[in-house]
Amino acid sequence: MTYLDTKSLKSSSPEYKYDRTTIVIPCYNESNRLHLEMFLNFARKHPNISFVFIDDGSKDLTINLLCGAMAALPKQIDVLMMKQNAGKAEAVRHGLKFAAKRGDKYVAFLDADLATPLDAINDFISVADRLDDIDVVFGSRAGGLGRRVYRDFHRKLISLVCASMGRLATGLALKDTQCGAKLFRNTPHLRSCLDKPFTAGWLFDVELFLRISNPDRRERKNFFEYPVLEWTEVPGSNIKFSDVIKGGLKMTSLILSQWKIRAQFIDKRAAVTPLETQHLRSGEHLSVQSLKSMEAIISEDKDHITLDFSNVKALGPSVFTTLTEVCEKLRSQGKTPQIYLPDDRDVLSAAQRSSFTALFDCTIQNSNPDRFYDNNRFSLVEA
Repeated sequence: MTYLDTKSLKSSSPEYKYDRTTIVIPCYNESNRLHLEMFLNFARKHPNISFVFIDDGSKDLTINLLCGAMAALPKQIDVLMMKQNAGKAEAVRHGLKFAAKRGDKYVAFLDADLATPLDAINDFISVADRLDDIDVVFGSRAGGLGRRVYRDFHRKLISLVCASMGRLATGLALKDTQCGAKLFRNTPHLRSCLDKPFTAGWLFDVELFLRISNPDRRERKNFFEYPVLEWTEVPGSNIKFSDVIKGGLKMTSLILSQWKIRAQFIDKRAAVTPLETQHLRSGEHLSVQSLKSMEAIISEDKDHITLDFSNVKALGPSVFTTLTEVCEKLRSQGKTPQIYLPDDRDVLSAAQRSSFTALFDCTIQNSNPDRFYDNNRFSLVEA
């Protein structure tokens, strides 16, 4: 059984469970640059934003700092620890997968040095909330009056080259690909795009854009480039000149193989198209008669049937015996029943005694947004 916050439930069956945003922060030997108090203060002010810190096999005291932060705010901070150093791309991929799998509405990543301030994520969320057709909001360090973007000439040159190659690889009119702030709407297609490791090294975000973008050039309108208000270069970057050369070679490989990559993920895009769902909701009293009434109006042309009993406060006799029969009949017809049960001791006890919860996929709903039962506080990730 899984637990779900009822405040995030919509009648249209959204693709996310929790109306919150998780920001992934990859960390490698960041003990001297990681200002955790800034993250903690931001989290306290924004209860609907959480953090997943990824320790990518650090050799310093980074993991000690992260565990301290998790202890300070256990409801908003998770820590994943890579078994061995695997690089920023793998660290970010595992963090995004973790947040997307548990059902957060938006997942994002940000550099640990906070060259892009945390407030930028609020701007990204605002864009995604207003524009339903936007799946990706990413930062751009484009200058302009009033903007505080400070980069040296060397970094500007690298950014221009990366953006030019990124445009060739993705077919998107990108101005800046390497601002370390990006936000994604949690969709089945995004989750499929995170299944395989990236091949482009530290330019992995361009590869992720390529996977997400539609092969049809006319349909690539789900990206939004947001000029950040502030960006300040922080000394101590792990990127070396040799990495820049390797990145250029890998980007060239992306450009040459973009059609092959698109072909791989267009198949997945089709495969994760949501099946049609019928949502049926019960009142406060659940009886055999009310179950039979619900069964009578189940549509024959729907693949998924959601039976929502989250409002139930009283049970009639033999309810779960009848419900078992109804769900088994749905399965025999090739349908997938999804059951919502209330976070009520008596109802759950009756469901467990009847073995119903062992036979069918049940989601327990509660009205307290602080209760996230599926949230593992600390996990070891195989690199």
